Amino acid sequence: MSECLFCQLTRASWITESEHFYVVWDIDPIQDGHMLLISKQHRQSLQALSAEEAADLLVLQQQLLEKVEQIDDWGGTLAINNGKLMDEGTHFHCHLIPRFKDDGFWDKVAPQGRNFDKESFLRDLCD
Repeated sequence: MSECLFCQLTRASWITESEHFYVVWDIDPIQDGHMLLISKQHRQSLQALSAEEAADLLVLQQQLLEKVEQIDDWGGTLAINNGKLMDEGTHFHCHLIPRFKDDGFWDKVAPQGRNFDKESFLRDLCD
């Protein structure tokens, strides 16, 4: 689909990939290190994923969270953009948002003084 922002992304912007998904840095991050896990096939919802795609997504989420948690005291929050709630011009994707204790995330307060170590994350991802 030519009007889909995700379908126009090139491999050069991908952080990593699995069989059915690829990962990019979010262009409007909620927090430093915010990633999108995007289906390679143009799907509109979690329900539209095949069982194989859904299993692949879960494994990818686990692998990425493991790498995020290797960086100091970071953890992560996962959110799925699905169906009718999808941003216009996109298709099925998940957000992985790195988090740390008392980061103000749920209070809608921008975290202060903490940067996600993208270099370490990418280095660990390649291991």
